[in-house]
Amino acid sequence: MRRTALLLAIVLTLSALVAAVEITAWVTYGGIMGAILQELIETDFTPKTGIKVNYQPYKIDTAFFQKALLALASGDAPDVMTLSAPQVIDLAIRGAIVDLTEFPDFAEAVKDIYPGAMRSLTFKEHVFSVPFELGWTIAFYRTDVFSDLGISVPSTWDEFKAIIPKIKAQGKEPYLSTISNDPEGHVRAFFPFIYQHGSDIFTEDGLRSNLDSPEALDAFKNFTSFFTDYRLPVELPEIQAFSDGTSPYMVALNWIYAYLVKGQAQLLGKWTIAQAPGTIRSDGTLDRTVPISSYAFAIPKNSNSEKVRAAWEFLKWIASDEVQREFQKRVHESPEGWYLVFGTKGTANSEIFPENVRAVVDASLTESLGAMPVVGGYQTYRYISFAFSKVITQNADPEQALLEAARESNLELARKQKEFERFVSRL
Repeated sequence: MRRTALLLAIVLTLSALVAAVEITAWVTYGGIMGAILQELIETDFTPKTGIKVNYQPYKIDTAFFQKALLALASGDAPDVMTLSAPQVIDLAIRGAIVDLTEFPDFAEAVKDIYPGAMRSLTFKEHVFSVPFELGWTIAFYRTDVFSDLGISVPSTWDEFKAIIPKIKAQGKEPYLSTISNDPEGHVRAFFPFIYQHGSDIFTEDGLRSNLDSPEALDAFKNFTSFFTDYRLPVELPEIQAFSDGTSPYMVALNWIYAYLVKGQAQLLGKWTIAQAPGTIRSDGTLDRTVPISSYAFAIPKNSNSEKVRAAWEFLKWIASDEVQREFQKRVHESPEGWYLVFGTKGTANSEIFPENVRAVVDASLTESLGAMPVVGGYQTYRYISFAFSKVITQNADPEQALLEAARESNLELARKQKEFERFVSRL
């Protein structure tokens, strides 16, 4: 009897200790989505783990990142924070967030996540966050217009080029989105071309630009030819143009899907999605790799090991297929009615999507690849954007423009590597 009472006292004491743990989370979701996530935490995570979460919604922007830097420097950082992938790496190379591979159950925690989504969160084989909401490139097309014109949805970029004259002859414009027509958008639009050439904008070691490689030059020429030889628009009001049939075929970001389903009832049965066009490789296979990005959850470094362990429990929970699917379902059923896809494969195959859409989404994400994290890599994005603009607006030779971008990128990369050498050497 005495032994049983002692064991019970120990269990109750340990439970009280666990229940006493409270972590603070800075999360990008506010409003309805924030309320849904908070409810999930309170009804599922906390009862399962005994860990309370002080949920604080924040918008991820430049101001937020500066706030995060100040909080980390002053020791006032939260225990969990949501970041964009570039922000994750910016903090990681400064030694400010936890390497998740240090946890023995890391591999099990990310087993259901699309591998491509992990790449942009990984630096020198260290993984610094887990992905949540995903963004990727996909194609949208008007089935009614394609039927009227007697054309098929393109599987390759060459097939895309082949249908452009037929669409333009009807006074309509196909669209290859440069996503806000800014440096990040230009590079994101370029990524499918260089990825599908089996290459990247950086060398494998991440130390130099790879823009002067034959593969990159061929990819850039193909990419820019859509705007020079085929005169596609650089900007377009995507939802309106697709809805009124002005642009019956668009290669753009996945977020458009929700707007078309929710707000364009007149299009019912007149459109669908497809994978973005691909490139025939030398072995005859079709490569349809597209870029992928994500919001991600990371753990700022903390001398309180109990808080770190509690934060890891939260990341494991939020990265699970069960939780991501439940959050996706509740967000879809909310007044906002979003069609979101998260890091796990289950959310791409969710029943909120029609069966044919699920197959396209899963195939696209299976063949997706996050951007390689590189110290000072954003400078290379700027030079690619400069090269694109020179070709499009000044009729510059694409090869010469990209070679110049490669030279300038390498100078900037060398400077940044020197600046951050003391941080990177510690990883």
